[in-house]
Amino acid sequence: MNKAQRAGTLIALPIFLLIIGFLPVDGAADKSGEGSGPISGPLDGLVFVGELGPEGKPRDVSDTFVFDNGTFVSKGCELRCKYPPRPYFVRVDGSRTEFISETKCPYKDAWITWRGTVEGDTVRGKATWVVKRWYWTIEDTYEFEARLVTDSAASANSD
Repeated sequence: MNKAQRAGTLIALPIFLLIIGFLPVDGAADKSGEGSGPISGPLDGLVFVGELGPEGKPRDVSDTFVFDNGTFVSKGCELRCKYPPRPYFVRVDGSRTEFISETKCPYKDAWITWRGTVEGDTVRGKATWVVKRWYWTIEDTYEFEARLVTDSAASANSD
């Protein structure tokens, strides 16, 4: 996939998500990264701590997953590889909230697509990591599961 095809995929993803029922959080469609202030999403303020690992294998890497200002980030991926927080899209299905978010590495042709479900005090899902080289593409899927440790919106209201 060349850069033009990749750009087309990034444009088509939000349209596809809307068609299948995922909705952007307020302001998430603003690609500039600038806006009139903080944006909010239905999962904002939630922080989960857990593990991730290769699909079908033990989850052996500790990580923290944060929803804040309409964005989602894996703190482990941010620390190790500089993957920044990115907007997330949601679909509510009863007591479950499904989300999807895609983040791009700032210094190489690599990205991670996060798909997960928040239900009660647990988040679980899969992350697909793709890195393109001029001679091959690597794609790996990881599973993650974590427990809620903080609801900063609730704790801010209780102070």
